[in-house]
Amino acid sequence: MQLKRGRKRLGGYFWLLLCWCFLMFSGCSHDKHDHPDLRTGKQLFDYHCAECHKKTGKGQFLKGIPANKGTALSAGQVSHKVKFNDGAQSKMPSFPEMSNFEAQKIASYLKKL
Repeated sequence: MQLKRGRKRLGGYFWLLLCWCFLMFSGCSHDKHDHPDLRTGKQLFDYHCAECHKKTGKGQFLKGIPANKGTALSAGQVSHKVKFNDGAQSKMPSFPEMSNFEAQKIASYLKKL
């Protein structure tokens, strides 16, 4: 009887872990660049970044998403990271189709947060 309960409990944990992994590895990315109505750095940040980093830029610690508010990166480095994300260990999506102009607007907005 105890063994059956233990197996049920492990099965429940397995499904919980599976769901958690799915949520962690489903990207925040939507690399669609057909949004002429988004013009400001804030609008672009909200569309491309806020889903993961939150509108405040504080990130989501429990999901391993770092804060980008107050970053030590320069605006140029942020712009490059948004487009290409060269970090091998990073889960952050890149937006290679994004124009340099949009990436610079996001970086400028982020540096002012």
